[in-house]
Amino acid sequence: MQDVIIRRLRKYDQALVTNHFNSLDEDVLLSRFGTPVQPEGLRHYISNMFANAALIFGAFPDSCLRGVGELRLIPDHKHHAAEAAFTVEKVWQDQGIGDALLSRLITVAQNRGVREVHMLCLATNQKMRRLAEKHNAELALVPGQVEATLTTPWPTPFSMAKEITSEYRAFTRAVLSWPNHV
Repeated sequence: MQDVIIRRLRKYDQALVTNHFNSLDEDVLLSRFGTPVQPEGLRHYISNMFANAALIFGAFPDSCLRGVGELRLIPDHKHHAAEAAFTVEKVWQDQGIGDALLSRLITVAQNRGVREVHMLCLATNQKMRRLAEKHNAELALVPGQVEATLTTPWPTPFSMAKEITSEYRAFTRAVLSWPNHV
């Protein structure tokens, strides 16, 4: 797989996020939400993505948004914990995008003092289970689902630098690939 640029998405990226979610088929949406999603429910979810304290990242393997990762703090959790979730367009799956998104979410969680990152997936979602195992997650079966728990290390100067340079690199690449308007 070619180099995947992962950058933080902001409110002004709402149209890109909307187009991404609208391009996903029913199977991908079922894998993401764990239940069938109606169009109105999807619109409501997308309209509120940037309204709370979630950190949202986009994967751009070809200068187009092909995957979205979300990290949401779990309020009042006894440990500093967050939930991670992501989507990758079906034709872009199995090319390292999910791994790149999860790696970024883990680094971001680490740098914010989040000690546990939780992910839920359907018990039948073998791709997510393998990805969680690749990142040394503890897997627990719950009815119809698998909960993966990743323990993050404490922040380090290296992890901070990794996050900062990744964002700088994504920004630079976006500027250099901006269409020329002459």
